[in-house]
Amino acid sequence: KEPAAEEKTETKEDDEISIDFSKLKNIKNIFKRSEESKSGEEESDEGLSVDYKKIKDFLVRRRVLLLLIIPIFLSIFLRVQPAYLPITDEWATSSVIDNMRSQIRGQIDQQYPNLPDQNKNVLVENELQKVQKEQRSQINQQITATSNFFKSRLQDDTGQTYLLAIDPYFWMRHAKNVIERGHPGDEIRNGQPWDSHMFAPEGRGVPQDMFHAYFEAYLYKFLSFFNRNLNLMAVIFYVPVLISALAVIPAFFITRKLAGNFGGFTAAAIVAIHPSFLARTAGGFADTDAYNVMFPLFIAWLFLEALEAKSAKNTIILSAAGGLLVGFYSFTWGGWWYIFDFILISAVLYIAYYTFVHRKELTGNFISFTKQKTIKNSITFLMIFFIVAALSVSLFVSFGHFTKFAKNPMGFARMKEVGITTIWPNVFTTVAEQNPASLNNVINQVGLGEFYFFLIALMGITLTLTTKERKKLWFVIGAMTWYLIIFLLKIQDLNTFLALISIPIIIKIVIALLESDRDIDIKYAIFLILWFIATIYASTKGVRFTLLLVPAFAIGFGIALGELYRYASVWIAKGLHVNKHISKITVIALLVVVLLIPPFISAKRIAEQEIPSFNDAWALSLEKIKEDSKPDAIINSWWDFGHWFKFWADRAVTFDGTSQNTPQAHWVGKTLLTDDEDLAIGILRMLDCSVNRSGFSIIVEQTKDQVEAIDIMYEIMPLDREDAKKVLIERFNEENTEKILKKTHCQPPENYFITSDDMIGKSGVWSHFGSWDFDRGLIYNTLKKKEYSSDPDKSVEFLQDRFDYSKEDAEDMFYEVQSITTSDQANSWIAPWPGYAGTVGCSRDKDVLTCGNGFTINLTSKEAFAQSSQGIIYPKKISFPTDDGIIVKEYNESLVTLQNGRNLGFALIKQGDNYKLLQMDSDLTASMFTRMFYQEGIGLRYFKKFSDEKSVFGGRIIVWKVDWEGKEKNIIETPKLEIEEESIESEINETGTNSTNASEQNISQNTK
Repeated sequence: KEPAAEEKTETKEDDEISIDFSKLKNIKNIFKRSEESKSGEEESDEGLSVDYKKIKDFLVRRRVLLLLIIPIFLSIFLRVQPAYLPITDEWATSSVIDNMRSQIRGQIDQQYPNLPDQNKNVLVENELQKVQKEQRSQINQQITATSNFFKSRLQDDTGQTYLLAIDPYFWMRHAKNVIERGHPGDEIRNGQPWDSHMFAPEGRGVPQDMFHAYFEAYLYKFLSFFNRNLNLMAVIFYVPVLISALAVIPAFFITRKLAGNFGGFTAAAIVAIHPSFLARTAGGFADTDAYNVMFPLFIAWLFLEALEAKSAKNTIILSAAGGLLVGFYSFTWGGWWYIFDFILISAVLYIAYYTFVHRKELTGNFISFTKQKTIKNSITFLMIFFIVAALSVSLFVSFGHFTKFAKNPMGFARMKEVGITTIWPNVFTTVAEQNPASLNNVINQVGLGEFYFFLIALMGITLTLTTKERKKLWFVIGAMTWYLIIFLLKIQDLNTFLALISIPIIIKIVIALLESDRDIDIKYAIFLILWFIATIYASTKGVRFTLLLVPAFAIGFGIALGELYRYASVWIAKGLHVNKHISKITVIALLVVVLLIPPFISAKRIAEQEIPSFNDAWALSLEKIKEDSKPDAIINSWWDFGHWFKFWADRAVTFDGTSQNTPQAHWVGKTLLTDDEDLAIGILRMLDCSVNRSGFSIIVEQTKDQVEAIDIMYEIMPLDREDAKKVLIERFNEENTEKILKKTHCQPPENYFITSDDMIGKSGVWSHFGSWDFDRGLIYNTLKKKEYSSDPDKSVEFLQDRFDYSKEDAEDMFYEVQSITTSDQANSWIAPWPGYAGTVGCSRDKDVLTCGNGFTINLTSKEAFAQSSQGIIYPKKISFPTDDGIIVKEYNESLVTLQNGRNLGFALIKQGDNYKLLQMDSDLTASMFTRMFYQEGIGLRYFKKFSDEKSVFGGRIIVWKVDWEGKEKNIIETPKLEIEEESIESEINETGTNSTNASEQNISQNTK
């Protein structure tokens, strides 16, 4: 409706929504022909004139729609950047220019060999600028070609950029199954979809929360009607772009209701550009993260609208819709319950507040009181919302899943605990997105890198406790001062911080209760501060939860800017006697330039730098496996890239990103860490026969002791079937022995083992779990339980009985365990974190190598030493490659230690006639990973190199095919590989005396 006057316009823009798409046809009248053209003159471009009045009228009438379209456009614009990979232009430019600079430098070195480097550098840059100016066209062509080369390695044959990250491939495989089979499983087993690519060779049932896979599949089917040649990956690539754009809509309307059009625009823009949201929803990052912003915002919008609906019918419809969306949300993510709980608590507290304020009417006539719109709407909402949510969650997932809303609110806080309920390692303690974050980090991430952004959002929440007519300046100034003091004090204690930021809201609500204030509407403040506090707490427990805080932050920020705009524009217009339209435009321009454009620029940079971690080298490696292997073949590696293996190779894996927190983490870690190839192949055989659980579980059933069962597993795995049977028959009867052997010593299917350069950086993790000390795990698990931690005598008795400790040692152990307070400390106490420390070059003089870290290596005597202020020092271990294996030499005194106290180890890497020296924790010196990735698998019998690819970034991907018979050793001519030279991570500490005690170890298949 068009307002009759300007004053009416100001009111209506905040209170009414006027979106009528049918009237967009009026845009055609913006342009009209001049009178001369109308009178019959020949039409021409000069005959058109712009009717500015109609443009103005159109913009005024459609301002809500236009203000909504802008953040939607920003959201889409940023998230489609990875499709074009603009960062490759920067790579190409840098590559071409650096190459030119290098060539020019070479020429100048030849012409002026004695010129100082400083002068040479000036000549180089001058000549480079000259060449760039003279050959601009050729250089641009070369940059374009180089950029296209980079792009091609990150895209498939159709030019479609690969999906970002790892998890999107999990969903794409299930979506493909929905398209081809009608369900997300590889097959139907016992009436349920079954995933035969997981927990090879057994598989598992498909999880129930498969909404994302169904959505991707049916979106593809719908779009395929218009293009039958559509690429599934192309459709899935843009799914997060679509969902993120939808999330902008409720943020706009929720905030607009409280702070006008500009407030709604601001909140929507923040949702569109916030880095925590953008980084996990860029094009290609087709995981479920986008739902964690979209669904909560839509549910919150329906909640707020239902409580203010003008009719009971609308309240019922909106409440039911909100409950239904809760069901859909539960179908996408297990943590759906958090927004459900916030809404329930907010609604109950709102009813309690309203009842207290209107207590006189309640005591006078209860029935009449319950018929008041606020109470009626709130109670109706609670009932309908709860019932529909319960039904929809139970229908889409299960009733047990619905009960999580009461059971799981604090569950995320226990995700990082070590050895509380099990002696096995907790892999979640090492998953990056599960890492805890400091309070400062949370504030910086959510506050767009600036603490005052966070402060503004908090002020926005407090402003919901004031009315438009009565802002109560003392409260606004007091709250702002209070928040500023909190931030200036830099309070680090989480609980103290959360309590302090709640105080202004609590005080205002208490005052409102005492004054029976009926003007303010507290439901917004209660709801938003609950959202804020709970998600801040969650974010400190795992960085991934920062995403959940974005909607509350955006709404609070939008409210604050909307109110600031409203009052600043009025003040400028009245106080400075400026035209009110000019004052509004001025304030908006200042706020946008100062508070919105800088975050947008940062967001654009983030979006432009998003690239897929998958590339052509991985695609080629996995496609080779698919072509070479039988359908029941199994791929083993560390868990991170399991979803890639399942999709691209279409083969089963031992574990992956949805099953990483399982005993497989220990077994695969041990396979990579051990220097015993017999044990490595025995572990793989056990995994490929029965995953891990079946054979191991039979032993546990018989022994009633997990640690003893693990010891037995380690005893039989390196042995052949007959020798393993001799060991087992001494402990178990014939029937159980055969059951165990069936699960540990079967004839396994084909196996492909992958070692890749990313595993170097992850070595601290897989070697940590591979070296897990189960005795210590049991001690920690037991002594941290309440009945033991509170009773030292009981703990001492346990240690003496189980581990034969003396009383003194048992008491020391008890207090040592009780002093452990964090999961990091517990992890380090149970097992070390061995890792690699890079390579150094070595110069060769006959059989003596002089290496860049100060060590001298004698290839004939197999000695390694360095001179120090304390005399000659040695590494703990060094491995020498030979024609058919490696020789390991071990020193016991005058050892060099790394900064973390661990012993230093070396492995020589042969490159033709030359060598490089690999530095590492000594536990990795002769590990299977070192031998397979760095030393080409020389001397190994069971692992045959199947594929060796190098990615566009230079990283190697080596695939090994397992020869279960192990008939012959690898005798490989060592290639001339270029391995990046790195400096050792830690300073070498000189320790010990000059005396040594060394032992040599020939490591091949049957000797150790």
